[in-house]
Amino acid sequence: MYPVVNQNPDQNLTGGSFWDQFSQVPGTIESRVPTLDKSLDAYFDQHFAAIIEEWDLVTESDLHRLESRLTRVTDEISGFYAGKVTIEARAKQLDDLIASLERSL
Repeated sequence: MYPVVNQNPDQNLTGGSFWDQFSQVPGTIESRVPTLDKSLDAYFDQHFAAIIEEWDLVTESDLHRLESRLTRVTDEISGFYAGKVTIEARAKQLDDLIASLERSL
């Protein structure tokens, strides 16, 4: 007995078996099978705002506000440092003037 070779190239070798039916399932199997990951994703999607509030998580808007506050504080510190340098220079001038007045007396 010799094997029969199928002359129809459109027909799969498995000829209507389970695997042929399986390959024709529309979409992916993942999209049809419920998983824990999908359940968690759905839960987080529905309760995202409450979770952030309850867990006191930092959001992107919180980070932007903190960044702008940090910029303002940095600018104020720079201004205070510049004022300190100016005051120190003025104090040195006054100290020199007092020393010259004391020498002249």
